[in-house]
Amino acid sequence: MRKLVRDKIPDIVKEDAEFDILSNDEYRLSLRDKLVEEAKEVKIANSRANLVEELGDLEEVLRAILTDASITYEEMDSIRQSKIIQRGKFEKKVSISI
Repeated sequence: MRKLVRDKIPDIVKEDAEFDILSNDEYRLSLRDKLVEEAKEVKIANSRANLVEELGDLEEVLRAILTDASITYEEMDSIRQSKIIQRGKFEKKVSISI
């Protein structure tokens, strides 16, 4: 089983761990897996400090996905702003039964 790790982890981990460089396709899939992993960690964060840390990790993965897909943060944010205008935010805590 492979798990995407941050770039400096091989230098930090001094044990006999085996590290590989992923192909571009493997990297893209691993980034999406990592995004889900980090989102799950955000979900279970049990303190403000832990939540802040996990949100930072989530954003780092999001930024890596943007870079890999040649999407600028500004491009994504422009789409986000358009959706706010069309559909609103999540401030009113509205939910729907499905």
